[in-house]
Amino acid sequence: MQKQFRDGAFQRCAVVTTRLLMLILVLGWTGEAAARQAESDSSEPRPIRALYITGGGFHDFVAQERIIPEGIAARTNIEWTVDRTADTATAALIARHENTAWADEFDVVVYNMSFSWVVDAGWIDRLAYAHRDRGVAAVLLHGAVHSYRRSESDAWRELMGVASYRHDDQRAFTIEKVASEHPIVRGVPEGWGPGVDELYEIQEIYPGMTPLARAYSVETETYSPVVWTNVFGDAKVFVTTMGHNNRTMEDPVYLDMVTRGLLWTLDLLEEDGTPAPGYGPPADATR
Repeated sequence: MQKQFRDGAFQRCAVVTTRLLMLILVLGWTGEAAARQAESDSSEPRPIRALYITGGGFHDFVAQERIIPEGIAARTNIEWTVDRTADTATAALIARHENTAWADEFDVVVYNMSFSWVVDAGWIDRLAYAHRDRGVAAVLLHGAVHSYRRSESDAWRELMGVASYRHDDQRAFTIEKVASEHPIVRGVPEGWGPGVDELYEIQEIYPGMTPLARAYSVETETYSPVVWTNVFGDAKVFVTTMGHNNRTMEDPVYLDMVTRGLLWTLDLLEEDGTPAPGYGPPADATR
């Protein structure tokens, strides 16, 4: 009798132990599968975190606020924060630039503004050196090149890779690619031009600047770069002086080129000029 009781207890214990082991295995497998799924989800390319700084005078920044962010968003995987707190002031010291906290929030900053009467050297140094030291990429369009130009600070010029203080009168011109195999300009048709635009005269070129395209000035009878890249400390920078008028910025060739320039600053542009996987147009991007 006692033997039968011991045998039965042993069998019941064995069954319980077996079921417990099976439960542990199932839970372990489920946890591992969940971990793999979480890892898979987290590996999906996240949208580019982009800040768009705009405002100031002399340009239709209200319309361009729609043209540029929306145009780029139609071409790549990106999320925008827009800052037009300057409104039409050309001497605006916007609140976002009172410190460098913004550098922790964004992968790239697109500047399309005209702050030509901001001259505070410390202010400009803090802004430009945040890019240099924190590695935040930058894209500068047209009027951004002449922003801060009256200041004694060279920091903005170092960020851009050039110095420019004047431009030709508006007229139509075409551009000549000087680095035709570079992925940023590879897709720009030969003989393309921005239409009627302002050709900026480039007075000085800094180390780290690489010209990609140029245009001829009938006023100075010289060529000036109109598209280039720059490396400033840990930051990669794309610049074009074209884009005074909305017609230029709305041109698909222009928007394609600016998008490629932005992707290049983030190492998300392939050598053939196509976006890295997950960073093509929204319909193709992995979200």
